[in-house]
Amino acid sequence: MKIYKHKYWKGLSFLVMLVLCCSITQAQNTLVLNGGITVLNGGTAGTQVYLVVNESNTAGITRLAGGGHIHSENQYNFVKWISGTGTGNYVFPFGVGGNAADYIPFTFDKTSAGSSNIDMSTWQTNIPNMPHPAATNVGAVTSMTGTADSIVSALDRFWDIQTSAATTADLTFSYLGIENTTASPLDTVKAQHWNGAAWDPQVGVGNLGVVAGVGTAGPFIGQTTFSPWILSIFSPCPTAIISYPNSYCDNDTASQAIIFAGGLGGLFSASPAGLAIDTLTGAVIPANSTAGTYTVTYTLDSTAICPIYTTTTTITINPTASTNTTAAICQGDSIMLGGVFQNTAGIYNDTLSTSLGCDSVIVTTLTVNPINTTQVTDAICQGQSIMLGGLLQTTAGVYYDTLTTSLGCDSILETTLSVNPLPVIIASADDTICPGLVANISASGGVSYNWDNGLGAGQNQSVSPLVSTTYVVTGTDANGCQNTDTVNVMVEPGTIADAGLDQELCDDVLAFTLGGNTPLVLGETGLWTTTSSAVIDNPTLSNSSGTGLSLGSNVFVWTITNAACPPSISSVTITVIDCEPSTLIIPNVFTPNGDGFNDLFTVEGTNLASVEGQIFNRWGQLMFSWDNVKGSWDGRTLAGSEAPDGTYFYIITAVGNDGTEWLEKGGFSLIR
Repeated sequence: MKIYKHKYWKGLSFLVMLVLCCSITQAQNTLVLNGGITVLNGGTAGTQVYLVVNESNTAGITRLAGGGHIHSENQYNFVKWISGTGTGNYVFPFGVGGNAADYIPFTFDKTSAGSSNIDMSTWQTNIPNMPHPAATNVGAVTSMTGTADSIVSALDRFWDIQTSAATTADLTFSYLGIENTTASPLDTVKAQHWNGAAWDPQVGVGNLGVVAGVGTAGPFIGQTTFSPWILSIFSPCPTAIISYPNSYCDNDTASQAIIFAGGLGGLFSASPAGLAIDTLTGAVIPANSTAGTYTVTYTLDSTAICPIYTTTTTITINPTASTNTTAAICQGDSIMLGGVFQNTAGIYNDTLSTSLGCDSVIVTTLTVNPINTTQVTDAICQGQSIMLGGLLQTTAGVYYDTLTTSLGCDSILETTLSVNPLPVIIASADDTICPGLVANISASGGVSYNWDNGLGAGQNQSVSPLVSTTYVVTGTDANGCQNTDTVNVMVEPGTIADAGLDQELCDDVLAFTLGGNTPLVLGETGLWTTTSSAVIDNPTLSNSSGTGLSLGSNVFVWTITNAACPPSISSVTITVIDCEPSTLIIPNVFTPNGDGFNDLFTVEGTNLASVEGQIFNRWGQLMFSWDNVKGSWDGRTLAGSEAPDGTYFYIITAVGNDGTEWLEKGGFSLIR
């Protein structure tokens, strides 16, 4: 099978100042923002993007009254500020998208005079707090120091801070209020640092959170450790430790206190039921409880930021009441009960002291089991044997066996044995059939039947052997006894027609060949017939040729005639298909502006059987998909809104009627 590939030019549109592994130095070493939006994109772990400000003064980036910001939204899109030995507030004017109100500056208040560069980037996370794939090396916010559920504690934004030398600074973060998806968004926002394996404890004091507009957190004073940071809101969750000092006897009427340390306000419970416990204090009263070992659980309900907390301990209440038990002996034996050997049935008491110091009276009900005789019946079929009286028995009679019961006492088993005769199984009369025809055979004399030659169970069978065959039936009567009989099915000589295998030909093939089997019995004749438009050169030959096939299915019938038996018929289908090569054409631009020209992105081609397509934006989001040859995209999102101009990407899979398969990936431009 051939695979055809078509490659088209793939491109990406980058906005202002995109540089791969390079640097841009602003004129006069100062970047001035006065209403413009600077967009950095395309950075990866192996190919990072930098906007370089070669000005150590804090005015190296100046934001005038017109506003403006730098859109990075990727860990690898950096603003590099060569601050040298300068100190002061280095304000990185970050923002999100083209909305001037989404201005989220970051302040690096450098307090040490050492020579150093400052590299900064910021990006929003996927909700809930999962970094964008391939856009960051920072771990997901799922394991933070001090909280059991960090997903509801961290804001949906990261900052990457890098310095070229040891530096001390006060950090002030800004964030969009809609990114504050924490469980308590209006509580105090603090900062946390990613150490490469986990999140370090929070840094304070912090600021109250917001859920609208732009929020600020900081300054966080005297920071010397940098790389990724995140803002978070959480408090440590409460725990507890519980235990009981002793086990108790169930005649103790005093209330026994639990040893407790930890978070208050929870409830105590016990499992299984039966322990008299105070659910508020955990105290128990043994005399009001059922003897046994219990698991005591202390539960603190969950909060918005803390999961439900439970801890457990165990307590044992030892029994002092009488214990009822039973014992059994065989007639003539004895057992020690009540301080003496007993050999008669009755109730006997023994007073004991447990290792735990609780008294216990054991009340034993003694049973004396007699030696008895059991009478049973059994049966075998004629010719079988059974072990009775220590020997294999084949004749009817009464036999005795001395056994040991499950209680250990002797028991005489008296068995009355009967021998059942074998059933008389009668198969149906022998039969003679022509090749390919059916003979009906049956049997009687039993209640169930099973046939050989793969026929299986059933009183009546329908068989169509190719050669003369003897069938053996095994019949079973109501007593489970079996016997057999046979029936012969003779097959007259004759040939079963076989027209051969179906064929598939292209529409440009002019001739065809038929291949039926040759009659094997003297006097048999064969004949080809068809209802199609085809012409058979010699219809009486088993292997014949012809012309004139129609597009689609052409059925030919091969009939072998035998004077002694009915004609044998077989058919073959020759299917004529269109074998024109298929093609696939994918555009690289379309203009959905409603002018009636090039308004749809679709796949063109010839002789295509199926087409499936998917459209993605540059962030990998699915915009549209289809699964038919006439499918197309009108430039709208799945929600029905117009997609913006730009570069989009496709994945196309297609199959041609000639068997050709395509898997195409590439990009195209949407221009309105």
